[in-house]
Amino acid sequence: MDEPFDAGLQPPPPSRGHLPLITGILAALALVAGVATLIASNGQEMESFGWFAYAPLSEDKFTPGLHVVSTQQIIGWLLVAMAACVAAFWAGLTLRRRPN
Repeated sequence: MDEPFDAGLQPPPPSRGHLPLITGILAALALVAGVATLIASNGQEMESFGWFAYAPLSEDKFTPGLHVVSTQQIIGWLLVAMAACVAAFWAGLTLRRRPN
């Protein structure tokens, strides 16, 4: 009932398979999506946001030059940063691959 264990037959080590390829494709797609989002949001006018203050006795007004980043630009830069992180992971997988 119990079969003898043969120490000479060991299962092959697990391979990474397509992980570097999938990682490289994800990095490229995130970079393309981020750059496309930044290009699409470049021509848009941002929402007006601001305030003013005045000194009651001197009649001087203070209006700061505040530039707010739009939501599309934030998403675009986040996608570019994610692409950089995934590309670094892909480079690590590719460069440290052990020969089989």
